[in-house]
Amino acid sequence: MSAQKRQPLPWLAVLGTGSAIGSAILALPPMALPAPWPWLAPACMIAAAILAATAGWRAQQQIRELDAALTRADLAESERNALQRDVHLRERLERELVQAKQAAEAAVLAKGEFLATMSHEIRTPLNGIIPMLELIAHSPLDLDQREMLRAANTSSLQLLRIVDDILDYSKLEANRLELETTAFNLRELLDDVLQLMQRAAEAKGLRMALQLDRAVRLPVRGDPVRLRQVLSNLLGNAIKFTARGGIDLHVRRLGESPAQHVLRFEVRDTGIGISAERQERLFQAFTQADASTTRLYGGTGLGLAICKRIVELMGGRIGLESKLDHGAIFWFEIPLLKVIGDLSQGNGQMPCLHALLVSADPRLYQRLNRLLPNWGVQVSKVDCTQEALERLRNGNSARSTYDLVIGDLDGMRHSARALQRAVARLPAPQTTRLIWLYGDMEIPEEIRAHGALLSRQAADLDLRSMLALDPPATAVNAGMPKEYTAVDTLPATDTKTEIESERAKGRGTPDNTPRTDAMTSKSNLQTTPSQYRLLLVEDNPVNMMVAQRLLEALGYRADTVENGAAALTQLAQQAYDLVLMDCQMPVLDGYAATRQWRQSEANATQARLPIVAMTANAMAGDRQRCLDAGMDDYLSKPIDQTRLKACLQRWLPTRPSMSAQAHVPATMVPGMGATMADSSAVHNASSSTQLPPTKQPTATIAATPTPASAATESTKPLALAQQVLEIEVLDELRDVVGNANTAQIVDTFLGDAPQLIQRMEQAVATTQDALLRDAAHTLKSSAANVGAQALSAAARRIEAGVRAGTLEHPTVEVSQVIAEFAQARLALKGYLTTLRNA
Repeated sequence: MSAQKRQPLPWLAVLGTGSAIGSAILALPPMALPAPWPWLAPACMIAAAILAATAGWRAQQQIRELDAALTRADLAESERNALQRDVHLRERLERELVQAKQAAEAAVLAKGEFLATMSHEIRTPLNGIIPMLELIAHSPLDLDQREMLRAANTSSLQLLRIVDDILDYSKLEANRLELETTAFNLRELLDDVLQLMQRAAEAKGLRMALQLDRAVRLPVRGDPVRLRQVLSNLLGNAIKFTARGGIDLHVRRLGESPAQHVLRFEVRDTGIGISAERQERLFQAFTQADASTTRLYGGTGLGLAICKRIVELMGGRIGLESKLDHGAIFWFEIPLLKVIGDLSQGNGQMPCLHALLVSADPRLYQRLNRLLPNWGVQVSKVDCTQEALERLRNGNSARSTYDLVIGDLDGMRHSARALQRAVARLPAPQTTRLIWLYGDMEIPEEIRAHGALLSRQAADLDLRSMLALDPPATAVNAGMPKEYTAVDTLPATDTKTEIESERAKGRGTPDNTPRTDAMTSKSNLQTTPSQYRLLLVEDNPVNMMVAQRLLEALGYRADTVENGAAALTQLAQQAYDLVLMDCQMPVLDGYAATRQWRQSEANATQARLPIVAMTANAMAGDRQRCLDAGMDDYLSKPIDQTRLKACLQRWLPTRPSMSAQAHVPATMVPGMGATMADSSAVHNASSSTQLPPTKQPTATIAATPTPASAATESTKPLALAQQVLEIEVLDELRDVVGNANTAQIVDTFLGDAPQLIQRMEQAVATTQDALLRDAAHTLKSSAANVGAQALSAAARRIEAGVRAGTLEHPTVEVSQVIAEFAQARLALKGYLTTLRNA
């Protein structure tokens, strides 16, 4: 039964008057209990109020009896008056104590309500700012405009962090901040935090390094969100207060028990340092080392206080070691639970490889030397091509043989080809792979055609995928290895534990189970976002526009109404696949509208409609209030596009409702996962503009055939090499739908193709020929639509082989698809950069 707000009975106030206990009972929040005991809560309150009133009456009676006894006592007048004054003074003090307690409780309640209200009022305009800035960032801008946009975005995010700090502190003060316990990989969390901070450190010319002891276990259980918050705060402070030198994050194990590890995290910097007398109050709220610090560096002074409380909630402790002008070491020690089958950070990784870095850039070496040793790769560095060639020529002994050569393409423009050819001419036993890291300069055609390319700004996970073992081919131009498919897949939902709890409550899709990527079926592969029909309920015009733009960017379309009453009317007239519901609206708010709709569903015994709350409330309990009202999920404002996409994919049904499909044109834009009814013509979902048919490739960027592809084509004449990217297809697409829509289509392809490839790998591993055929068919058509002809051809071979029953080496063929996608991805990203700068 949904929680209904119950007003306290008026005569309870009479019973509780004059008693501290009675006042406390009246201050209790209203309760609701499920049938068959709806009467239990008011009955308990009545009984407690009667007892409280009786206790208050007895106290008053005792005072009156004492007064009467003093009057009858044989005492001098002065003594009697003094005793009566003492009795009445005590009575007055007790009354004032009760009043002070009530005032303090009311102040705490008012503070919580104030913070909740102000959070809502501040987050509401931020929801109109931050997502809009994100959308503007994807449009063509010149350098000055992009710099101004970056400044505006930085300021907005800083304001949001301040609001979040105040809310976190208020939760901690009220003991309402709860920690979750979930399994996570500690190494991945540390890499993510350092990567997030890397750009800020590089902007100040600071070095960042991670030292992770080999005894530290990687799979752990704890609260990754709060651990990330503490580390980000300490690293952010270190960057803020350090002008020269660098920052080191050191993680080591202090000890362990059968159930948990105790880890020590240290953030060392070479900054301004802190004097001993100011260290004692540094972890107090709204406190900084110096009053001038706020003016010089900014900040609220809440960060370290919040870190201290979070670490203590985790069962740990935090401190610092510092001397003025000699840097600082902020440390904390926390226990993290073990998981079954955990490994130390040195195990389960790549076997030891030897890499040679050819670069004169010390920052690039620092980054690689931080990352690669933890992945089992030893790094050596040379500054010039001549020295690299000499080391490669001396590769006869095992000690000087290199498994990887990493070249800084921008730093060795004129000698890059020489290094490329030298690696290609290495003796047969050596399978050295050459990887080029490129920046802003143009990539030579020979390097582009025969080299493995990765942007210097690529994420750490991209780099690790490029370096992984067992590549599909050992040639110099081998593409991404198998692990690459995980690079661009959607992040794991941050509400996994909540989904499990909601599943237990019977919430979810019509089968009471929120949909996840792993559950996606063949029918879902053939569904585009535009086929779903969504209802957006929002009274704020700015928020409505923001939500619409975010949905359009993801390929969805939504009808809009301004309040809950209009939403109920619309739902009665039209079938929808999902509702995005604001909570605070005029006429009828989102909570009441959801309760009424759930009641109508129960009366009509119809399938459950997913309803997702969108609210600027961010206090503890807001999510639970939404779930109690009958909503299925919760998105806090400002809305983040990644969280919105994950939420929609989690709750949308596998198939759109029939009523929603009736309003969709028969032929849709070929988004990822969609197959075309007619492969020669596609339509834009919003404008129904016919796009040009996919043509046979002409001369553009050539891809060198690999041994894998040659093996599969041995039974027929050798085909001409397909192009990695046929620019003409994209240019024609751009002429028809414009730059923005072309970029959106390419982005959709790059986001969804790894999931299709992952399904192909799963199909090979589980010998599901139908799944492999369907995924290859979808990838074939979608790759052709964005001009990725070599990738399309590789997928076409798999589809044809499965249909004919002649696919002898599916693992090799899928590896070829992975390699082709790696090259297509790089080429498409380069095209997007050119398109957005045009």
